Amino acid sequence: MTKTTTSTVALSTLTLAPANVRRVAPSAEGIEQLAANIAANGIMQNLGVYKERGKHRVFFGGRRLRALEALREAGKIEADYPVPVTIRTKADAIELSLSENAQREAMHPADSVRAFNELRAKGQSAEDIAARFGYSVSHVRKLLALGALAPSLLDAMGEDRLSIETARALTVTDDHALQEQLFEAHGDRAWKIREALTDDKLATGDGLFIFVGAEAYAEAGGTITADLFAKQGDGYADDAELVEKLAIAKLEGVEQELRDLGWKQVEVSLSHPYNLYSLPSLFPVKRDATDEEAARIEELHERIAEIEDSEPTGEELEQLHDELEQIEQARLSFPAELREQNAVYAYLDHAGALQTRHVRLQREGAGSGEKKAKADEGPYSKALVEQLTGIRTLALQEAVASDPALALDVLLDTLTAQLVHGAYSYDLASQIAAQQTRPAVDDDLMTNSTIRRVEDSMVERFADIPAAGRFEAIRAMAEDDKMQLLAALVASSLNATIPHGYSADKRIANADTYADAASLDMSRTWTPPVAFFDRMRKGKMLEVLAQECGDGAVENCKKMKGADLAVAMADRLPSDWIPQPMQSKKVSPKQDEDEGEMSRSA
Repeated sequence: MTKTTTSTVALSTLTLAPANVRRVAPSAEGIEQLAANIAANGIMQNLGVYKERGKHRVFFGGRRLRALEALREAGKIEADYPVPVTIRTKADAIELSLSENAQREAMHPADSVRAFNELRAKGQSAEDIAARFGYSVSHVRKLLALGALAPSLLDAMGEDRLSIETARALTVTDDHALQEQLFEAHGDRAWKIREALTDDKLATGDGLFIFVGAEAYAEAGGTITADLFAKQGDGYADDAELVEKLAIAKLEGVEQELRDLGWKQVEVSLSHPYNLYSLPSLFPVKRDATDEEAARIEELHERIAEIEDSEPTGEELEQLHDELEQIEQARLSFPAELREQNAVYAYLDHAGALQTRHVRLQREGAGSGEKKAKADEGPYSKALVEQLTGIRTLALQEAVASDPALALDVLLDTLTAQLVHGAYSYDLASQIAAQQTRPAVDDDLMTNSTIRRVEDSMVERFADIPAAGRFEAIRAMAEDDKMQLLAALVASSLNATIPHGYSADKRIANADTYADAASLDMSRTWTPPVAFFDRMRKGKMLEVLAQECGDGAVENCKKMKGADLAVAMADRLPSDWIPQPMQSKKVSPKQDEDEGEMSRSA
């Protein structure tokens, strides 16, 4: 056995040995953390050295040597600072260096969480713990936040069944039972757990929340769940519906202000209207400058000319140009006669800032100064309305594809509307612009459906039409085949989907006309699966149940958990029940006559 000597030597006699197998230099942050630890607690482990040419060569403990040198440079220790060392032979150095580095293992995060939280319970701050262990304060605080985990989940982390990222997601709630339930249901999938915990919430960084403001939300009784790993103050608004309600109320105030200014048509929305850039812009009119403005403009031009001639630094010149620009902008406005004949759109951008765009109305009656009635979505969220109307779009496409004569009429109606009557394409259900509509409908909402995507059927039936020589091949097709191809092409362009957060009334009314002509009955092609009700909140499900089955059914189901209620909804509702967003809003002439007769007889 090689002889080992333990001793204490002066720091100035130590130098890093070339025999140390660790070649990658440690990070500056790591050295700084270790230096803080040594300053607080001293050297906890001897450095390994061998003697050579009057120096002690360090073959393991290189990070500790660098940390000591950093403390000396900072003036916290002297050159003769005593350093404990274990002296070995040079022959042992390489083997021992390799062994020491290979066996070194950092403390497991689960152990760190437990240890740090025990120290905090004894009164130590994050700063104290960071100095003791040589970590950054931010690192310690993040591990302390994981102390909100259930003990069983800390055990799972120690067994490497639970990752740090998933553990962070679980801390969105401090309910240990819920944490364990979510981990059991979703495993080590951070995104799935975070989605489950925040499904009914809204991130405080969302533009809608920013527009409302944290103060207004709190005054209305809203609460926030903090995200322990986000930037300070960030988290999730617990009542997303309250945020939307406050945003709508604030936008209604904006809308009234614009109406008071005399605009013929005012449109406000929570997001950028999808068709806004297709509308003709209205530009402001520049008024004549006042005497004071004219004098100042002349002074600015003279001064700018002087500076440009003398080639000065650009700072003053830039300031003068800025002032001139401000005066010119102040002269731009929309006179009363422009406001009386045109429109203004106000909407929120992704950052929650209010944007306005002024639009020129080209046709008589294109806009109305009257406030447009908001779409009645009933108990369904905007996201769910988009899914449901997407399913209805698929059914409508399938119905038109099976009726070539109707598809031809749709085509003629669409082209006539645009080319003869000057209608905008975004007001029509058939998007005849060589573009297909492919609603993004989730698979679990189609489990009880017989609907098949038209584009799949079309590819299957007409796959033999070649790309090269396509025109000749089509000309040679039988008339029936041509009509079927026409029907499929027209059908695949139809769009009866209501995008998230936006209602396209004219287009949906146009689609309802086609649906009635196709005798579309959604109850024959789609039945709501349990997955549909899983996406509704419990209170909304009970509203539907009360409307369709009466208050007695609600009393029987009121105490059920959400998942169980979803199953009960699928079982108890009438077999032909269809959610309101899937139903046609078009009133048939017969129904209109019947209601008129009832009104007159009354």
